[in-house]
Amino acid sequence: MPASPDAAILRCLREAGDAFTASSELGEPAAVAGRIEGLREAGYEIEQHPHLGYRLVSSPDRLVADDILSRLPELRWIREVMVFKSVSSTNDVVTSLARDGVRPGVVVFAEEQTAGRGRLGRRWQSDPRLGLWFSVLLRPEMPLAEWPRLTLWIAYAVAQAIRHMHGPEIMVKWPNDLYASGRKVAGILVETSLGRDPFATAGIGLNVNQVSFPPPIDATATSLRIQTGAPLDRNVIAAAIIASLDRSFSLVTSDFHEILAWASGADYLRGRWVSATAGADTCEGVAQGLDPDGFLLIRSAAGAVLRLNSGEVTRFSTDGR
Repeated sequence: MPASPDAAILRCLREAGDAFTASSELGEPAAVAGRIEGLREAGYEIEQHPHLGYRLVSSPDRLVADDILSRLPELRWIREVMVFKSVSSTNDVVTSLARDGVRPGVVVFAEEQTAGRGRLGRRWQSDPRLGLWFSVLLRPEMPLAEWPRLTLWIAYAVAQAIRHMHGPEIMVKWPNDLYASGRKVAGILVETSLGRDPFATAGIGLNVNQVSFPPPIDATATSLRIQTGAPLDRNVIAAAIIASLDRSFSLVTSDFHEILAWASGADYLRGRWVSATAGADTCEGVAQGLDPDGFLLIRSAAGAVLRLNSGEVTRFSTDGR
């Protein structure tokens, strides 16, 4: 995905650090002047020296597609990044794009979701300008029976991005939650359309700069800022996650065992007494980890091992049964 002119300018200015960059290094001088002015209007503080050129002083506290792109390496299959001020949900936007025939690899962010949702129709708290709320359009070239792997892959990619940024240790709570220090920091919602032209919409909600949460989630939620003790640049995190998603997507089909190995070591439920529902059925027992397909294994009190390929863990202990 080629960088836009603004993304290329931001990349050059950042690579220069505190030094000035000559206008000629940024492009044709007259065009550069117009681009710089546009970036200033968008909230970037850019210092200009009549002889030395330009220097980036500060960036706005909001998501900007060109800012995210300026931080990305050459990508393999992700091809477009979009940022909206406010949408009902990013999954809705991506689903609409998919039904219009848009190719996979589009990532849609929103500063605010007015109807963000999690699994089973639950509302997702999408605080404006504090977290990352985004969705990815996927058209996986693999058997439909393997599409449930997508949720675990996304969990892996997000956790790896946070680890590389020296963030908190991330655990995965089957099937779609990420935990840090025993509290939920992110959720994943993969919705599929299995018609003539099947696609998947993968939505991710990541708490980044929240310092508190409203009841009742204040007892169970956390954010990267709470975990690290410092505010974080969401554009930096967004770019890190996109790069991780792009880099690891091939593992879903070729080396899923690598994702499973991570999940086994980061399994938040293993060894805990859980109650899980799958449709109208409920089962209880001790979580035994994941099978080779990423499904949850539960050993009941009678000793039988149950395999859940979908469902919801509604209750779990914190220290065994």
